[in-house]
Amino acid sequence: MFGDHTKHSSHIATRDPVTGDAVALSDDVTLVWSSAAQWSGIVVELHRFGSLDTPEFYVPDHLVVLRRAIGERHDHGSVAYGRISLLPAQTPRRIRHGASEMLVIALAPELVAQARAGSEGADEVELEEVHAIEDAQIERIANALEAEANGGFRSGRVYGESMGTALAAHLVSRYSSGRSRVREHTGGLSPCRLRRVLNYIDENLAEDVCLDALARIAGLSQHRFAHNFKRATGQPPHQFVIRRRIERAKPLLRDTDETIATVTYALGFSNPSRFTYLFRRETGITPSRYRKSFR
Repeated sequence: MFGDHTKHSSHIATRDPVTGDAVALSDDVTLVWSSAAQWSGIVVELHRFGSLDTPEFYVPDHLVVLRRAIGERHDHGSVAYGRISLLPAQTPRRIRHGASEMLVIALAPELVAQARAGSEGADEVELEEVHAIEDAQIERIANALEAEANGGFRSGRVYGESMGTALAAHLVSRYSSGRSRVREHTGGLSPCRLRRVLNYIDENLAEDVCLDALARIAGLSQHRFAHNFKRATGQPPHQFVIRRRIERAKPLLRDTDETIATVTYALGFSNPSRFTYLFRRETGITPSRYRKSFR
């Protein structure tokens, strides 16, 4: 899916620190893939380049950068320890180093602000610039996002946005001034609010449901909503949406003659292969085998 690499056309904005104009960092950069069209509040990109020597620039978003040498073995997408950097938004910087590839995660300031609002001592919280860190949680989230991209973004919009919310909360908790602690949110999702969210999901299974829409219906921040939704249902939002779609698909496969493609698009899956993958993951069999078992 990602075989047609292109010269640098990153969706992560880079700006001149004096003029604020957009700047290109290098002509020798290949964008392997980008999640820009998939999620809101978070963009993940894999960049590959030769030696890099950039002019001074800044990025409006907070960046988490995971660097590895080109050709370096990284089973299951893992990255070498000590090659993770956190670069706060709006900080001028310049990059100089040799050939490598970078997994770059850009978090919108609004996403981090939501996590900050849910922390103790919120007014004093600012992300710090740190380099060469070892952080298993960042690695796990980065690996999950990369696997989702390499799998064709099969899990839907809520998945990537939930990962972004979790990453923002982790950064605020561990890499902010004053080391503010993100509160454990108990309560906040009443039975009435939960019913409204569940009704919205059921009524919009054909759409690419986003985390922000669910949080707004609940009257909560994305971070607080994701935490309380899992507490209330036992599932993270993205998994709940997928399972509701699969449950809705079963009677259509069992009791109608609608084609697999028709069921796919009626339930908001982007293509039949994604639907088949998720159906088999949840049920252990493909949609066609499920249908045949009732015929």
